[in-house]
Amino acid sequence: MRVTVEQSRCLGAGQCEQLVPEVFRQDEEGLSRVLAAEPEPALWPRVLQTVQLCPVQAVIVEEAPGHAPQDTE
Repeated sequence: MRVTVEQSRCLGAGQCEQLVPEVFRQDEEGLSRVLAAEPEPALWPRVLQTVQLCPVQAVIVEEAPGHAPQDTE
């Protein structure tokens, strides 16, 4: 799986960086950026939590091209 942040939606609320600083970082404008588009499996439960917590649904998770789905449990 692959995670991205849709910049046009991001408000800079910061929940993603607080939950998974290994994957997300706020830039100089306060908007979230992805540091690791394909994080290690142990981080996925928190990454998926950011999808639910983002107030504007800017965090997007999708299948990475050419990769089989990962078991996140």
